[in-house]
Amino acid sequence: METARDRILKAINRVQPDVTPVNLGGVYGLDRWLQRFGVRNEQELRAKLGLDIEYARPVYTGPNAQRGLGIFGTPTEGVFGADGAGYSAIRGGYPLAEAITVADIEAFPWPDPEDFDYAVMATILKKIPDEKAKRIDLKYGLAHEGKSHEECTRSGPWIPLLCALFDLFGFENTLADLSLEPKLIEAAVQKLEEFTVEFARRSLEATKGLADILYYGDDFATQQGLMISPAQWRRFLKPTYRKVFDVAKSHGVKVWFHSCGTFRPVLPDLIECGMDVWETVQVHLKGNEPEVLKREYGRDLAFYGAVSTQQTLPHGTPEDVRAEVRERIRVLGKGGGYICGSDHGILPDVPIDNVLAMLDEARRFTF
Repeated sequence: METARDRILKAINRVQPDVTPVNLGGVYGLDRWLQRFGVRNEQELRAKLGLDIEYARPVYTGPNAQRGLGIFGTPTEGVFGADGAGYSAIRGGYPLAEAITVADIEAFPWPDPEDFDYAVMATILKKIPDEKAKRIDLKYGLAHEGKSHEECTRSGPWIPLLCALFDLFGFENTLADLSLEPKLIEAAVQKLEEFTVEFARRSLEATKGLADILYYGDDFATQQGLMISPAQWRRFLKPTYRKVFDVAKSHGVKVWFHSCGTFRPVLPDLIECGMDVWETVQVHLKGNEPEVLKREYGRDLAFYGAVSTQQTLPHGTPEDVRAEVRERIRVLGKGGGYICGSDHGILPDVPIDNVLAMLDEARRFTF
């Protein structure tokens, strides 16, 4: 019988596993889950649910962490969660909103890759059973006084590229400056790239031989299409993605890339750069039809997600969920290439029984 790790790696390599592997992304409103299953934290919950992947992240120990802030000196609490402020002005100011010259960009206190505990990832991964697939995330936890770094590793934000620009300049300013002030954006992207590539390298070096997958991601699309033109995407974003992917490949791990929405014009570019798994695959969107995705990209790409968190999981019955899971596996999972899960985080309005139905049906399905 195949292990969870076998199933995940077979799916990523587009080989039919004995059972479709399963995973969950973020679970919001965690308390109800902990109470339901009698566990203490997300790690114990994931073990209880029998998910096929476990992960680890570095912990940020730099000066901003002591203030409860992220690597750019911006807030993380109440910002990126299900009910957070996101990149809107509600959450506070933007550090580079007033920047007008490249010198202003260079003078900003950019994060230092030294300011992280990377070794904690190896400690965590060694404790995970070897039959599980193991992933390291380009996310980070914030060090908190009175807590061990192991306890802190699962909280905190990710390290995207375009979304980091939103965090620094503001959403509207970033989108305008891509056209009006490209030199400012290029200078900021260079600094972000230098940090991200080194952050990835150190993460992989600290976990050499322990991890199967590197998680990275960015959001550059809406449910209607790209937020920026394909030309801008290729100019400002693609070179950095390629460098991060190359670091992963040089360490022998697979690339798992998160990006929401629909972005068919640049999906081949991501495959060309070395993306192995695409998360979240919202198949209800025009351009993300599962039959088309499987036919056009299934030879080169594995898909994770595809079970609707907008309709079926929050509003359907357990049998509705099971029917959707069967259909997703039938199309996306034929011949391997599919990891079953929700197409975004599990919000508090999703019945737990629907999530359990999703996981159970994926394990039951056979071709």
